[in-house]
Amino acid sequence: MPFSPFLLLLASAAISFSTSDGALSGNIIARHGTIYQTAKAGDSTQGFLQIHNISSADTLTAANCPVADTTSLVGPNNQPISNLAIPAQQDVTLTANGPHLLLTSTHFPVQFGGIIPCSLTFKNAGVVSVFLFAVPAP
Repeated sequence: MPFSPFLLLLASAAISFSTSDGALSGNIIARHGTIYQTAKAGDSTQGFLQIHNISSADTLTAANCPVADTTSLVGPNNQPISNLAIPAQQDVTLTANGPHLLLTSTHFPVQFGGIIPCSLTFKNAGVVSVFLFAVPAP
């Protein structure tokens, strides 16, 4: 039985404490971000957001967005990277020209205005849930 996007959204919201602009777990605040809309199921897309570390250094080790078969952390050249350092008391921004999320083989079209739940796994802070808001690709 396929999961509905609504159920995925509810499940994601229950994973970590959510604020109006992001989610908090341990010393990490992950701000809700954006994802590029797609034309059809099976397309790949990219996700972007900001991570704020309010204490000691941590490491982003994995990401999962259930809308896709695979969610990878990649560098600016779309080559996979195994982890991303989040320095103490610093912000790290996932952008198109830097590290970002690459979602491959989406299960349905990511439509403009849609909200996609994702989870980020940190070495120390654990799992932090965020929402990515669908916007047109440049």
